[in-house]
Amino acid sequence: MIKTKKLITRWLLGMFAMLWSARWAKVTFQPLYSDVRFQPTDQLHAGCTNSADILFSPQGQKVTKFTLVFYYNPENIEIVRILPSTSNGTATSKIEYNKIILEIENPIFSSSTETLSFFQLYFKSNIVGKEAFTLGTGSEAVTTNKTYPLQGDFALDFAKVPECEPDIVPPSISLIYPKNTNDRITLDQYFIFDIKDIGKGVDKNSVIINFDGEQYFYGSENLKRNGNYLTFYPSTWIPIDTGMDLKILITDKQSYGGANKTESTYNFHTATGMALNKMISPIMFRRMSQEAGNIGGSADECTLLASYYTRAEVRYQYNLKSIIQKLGCSLNTMDESSESNEDIVPQMNAQQKQYRNISVFATLGWILFFIAFTLKIHYLLAYRKHKKLNEQWIMKN
Repeated sequence: MIKTKKLITRWLLGMFAMLWSARWAKVTFQPLYSDVRFQPTDQLHAGCTNSADILFSPQGQKVTKFTLVFYYNPENIEIVRILPSTSNGTATSKIEYNKIILEIENPIFSSSTETLSFFQLYFKSNIVGKEAFTLGTGSEAVTTNKTYPLQGDFALDFAKVPECEPDIVPPSISLIYPKNTNDRITLDQYFIFDIKDIGKGVDKNSVIINFDGEQYFYGSENLKRNGNYLTFYPSTWIPIDTGMDLKILITDKQSYGGANKTESTYNFHTATGMALNKMISPIMFRRMSQEAGNIGGSADECTLLASYYTRAEVRYQYNLKSIIQKLGCSLNTMDESSESNEDIVPQMNAQQKQYRNISVFATLGWILFFIAFTLKIHYLLAYRKHKKLNEQWIMKN
């Protein structure tokens, strides 16, 4: 009878020890699921590298060492790598066919109830369905006076997914011209952006720019792309002496889970001065000053230009000559006109006669002509200067 009581007491103590160890030494196998956009978010992805944190808590005990032995089916699960913690004790790990052995000596806890991650396990499986890691024989926690066995089953659920490495990094946008947003911008200002994506690339059709109350989309003549560079030409003159916001939105080509987007806002203040009439758009203005090879001036128009040339400041005359030549007007008498104060009618050359019937100014009317060429010449030259600086910048970079 006494012997029986001793056996029962020993059995109860043993059971208490197992329950106590389960209560006070806790092991957690915590899968790290993918980005919440990529379904399913509560399952591991078959065929992909997945990861899990291995956590341990002494739950009130002073644990000096613990060993975790996880058993698995090596035909269905591949262990890719094991990363131990470098700050929570001395960690070792090894793989033996169908089991992983993880060991920590002198684990460091800020409190006896703290739960810490001691290992990060990377693994993959091509199986769609259920698999498991089993914490079994050899797993134990050592305290100052006892060793307690540890055990547990950790179920894994693998699901089929469209791709293993979705792009989660959004594109980048950098304003490279004008460089300093604190400087006042000209009324015909254009902008250059450096747009990049390290993942699947930028979806060029996603580009949207909001500026001065208008919205611009990729494919319009206002947006020109050259490699990573996107140049934006506003369609209207920028208001004088005004604070302006420019917003640009782009996305990448990620389809699984939705595209990554980037939106940037830039603040500017415009210059003071005179604005051209809205009947002439900045695009027409730039064509007149830069792409006027097929624009001709009539004899009367050339006369007015010659008159304007004689009255222009010396610093503007050189560039004005270039514009006059583009319009097909003769320069044979221009130097003479600068020596006298009389208006001189330049002779029409063959090129000017060729373009006479397609004169843009005749088409737009005399009002447009007076508006375009009686304002300060620096507005006519602004785009030329900016484009040259832009080309020099691109060549240097």
